[in-house]
Amino acid sequence: EDTFHADVVLIWHANPAYTRIPYFHYLTEARYKGATIVLIAPDMSPSATHADIFVPVKGGTDAALALAMCRVVIDEGLMDSEFVATQTDLALLVRNDTGTLLRAADMTEGGSEYGFFVWCDNVGLTPTASDTLFLEHRAVLSGTFEVELADGSIVEVAPAFERLTQRLEDYSPEAAAEVCGVNPSVIVDLARRVAGGRTKLYEGFDTSKHYHGDLMERAMNLLLALTGNWG
Repeated sequence: EDTFHADVVLIWHANPAYTRIPYFHYLTEARYKGATIVLIAPDMSPSATHADIFVPVKGGTDAALALAMCRVVIDEGLMDSEFVATQTDLALLVRNDTGTLLRAADMTEGGSEYGFFVWCDNVGLTPTASDTLFLEHRAVLSGTFEVELADGSIVEVAPAFERLTQRLEDYSPEAAAEVCGVNPSVIVDLARRVAGGRTKLYEGFDTSKHYHGDLMERAMNLLLALTGNWG
């Protein structure tokens, strides 16, 4: 059903015209409904002739492409901030001294290893609930704050999103283009398309055949998370 609900379909690490023929007609019918089909692949596969946009990428460099798209989404203010703050772990506070999530065990003797924290507007340090992803107050996604640990020491903490934006500084469209071979203007256009409509990721099993393929998948899923395209 999500194929028919999509405005954009990213075929990534897949060639469904050849490997999933019984499904492929859904993509064709989605195009009749107005969806844009994008094939991201190093080769002009049989699926390319049935796509609206073909993006040739150097093999094994998909993470750079996806992370550059993530940076465009953030830099151009296209991110779904409400979704990111409530439905992802990017609002969770991370200790700057250890790079690990701030946990209840850090804050109180006998605290849980599974208790996490966010920083909320007008409230400050706020524990997350175990039964819901929603908070009574809005969690911030940027900034650096100080908290006192159970042993009395003071450490700086920041939302995971703050650390993400620092990491993405290395992935401008121009820098990523040097790695993945995709023109910067194409990277920007793809990012805007993903953020501008309901986007479905049709991913094949090929990432699992690559070294660090899990990081490729995480980068792709991060793109969906930043644009509120889960579910």
